[in-house]
Amino acid sequence: MDIRQKTVDKIREFNRFYTAQMNLLNSKYLSSPYSLAEIRVLFEIWTNETCIQDKIVQSLGIDKSYLSRILKKLEKSLIIEKRHGESDRRNSVISLTDIGEREVKKLIDQTNGFIGEKISNLDDFQCAELRQSLSDSISLLRKAEQDFKVVPFEEKYRKDFIDFNTDWITTYFGKIEKHDIEEFENIDKDLERGGMIFFAVKDGIALATCMAKPLDGYTWEICKLGSNKRYSHKGAGSAVFEASMNWALDKGAERLFILSNSVLKPALHIYRKFGFKEIKLDNYQYERGDIAFEYVDKSDD
Repeated sequence: MDIRQKTVDKIREFNRFYTAQMNLLNSKYLSSPYSLAEIRVLFEIWTNETCIQDKIVQSLGIDKSYLSRILKKLEKSLIIEKRHGESDRRNSVISLTDIGEREVKKLIDQTNGFIGEKISNLDDFQCAELRQSLSDSISLLRKAEQDFKVVPFEEKYRKDFIDFNTDWITTYFGKIEKHDIEEFENIDKDLERGGMIFFAVKDGIALATCMAKPLDGYTWEICKLGSNKRYSHKGAGSAVFEASMNWALDKGAERLFILSNSVLKPALHIYRKFGFKEIKLDNYQYERGDIAFEYVDKSDD
């Protein structure tokens, strides 16, 4: 039996184990009024604060007609509310109601308690070992499903880097700031100082980008995370962000730093997913800046 078939068999074994362990085979999850699919949809909306219906289909890989039935049920129960999108009235923008917010937070508490009980017999070392194993598994499976590749800076993608970032900044905040223009004009200088810009690319088309650049001492900034609004790019943002992180850490960074804005929920989700913690600053540099994060490398501790 070759290594690939052994890997397939092991994944199937884990699926059988995990679905039973987590009580995922029941029609309702943790004795709640909701199925697992309904909970995943609710969590997707909660994570992104507001969500477009097509984005849920893309993120969860769920059948569109099945999703429509779920959304109709949740709307009837006053858990969510829908409104027409500004640019496409056929694609609804979905958000949680106050009732929905309370329900999701209650479900998160229930799930945390349930999983906490499952691992209660593990010591701290075993918990850390399990966490690392799960992180490695997720990372490998994400790479397996990627239909794009992550590449370092090439001159032909310079315009994409500027355009992607200009687009989201003006979309959310209406204008480019002086500090943005300085960064765009100093790309070459940042690269000469050891920084790097990464791109997720499919068939020669850039899907997302992110930059790592040294600041002072052992602190690096991860910045200018942007994506192509014209093409589907599931996982591309996380991939270029992770590549930027790893570049900085491999170059000796001991602390990674991010400036952002609290309305950028998908980006904040990525930062937190990779272990960044929120910090308070006296000066956020940008007019739009109102939140900051740092990651401290403890690999040598």
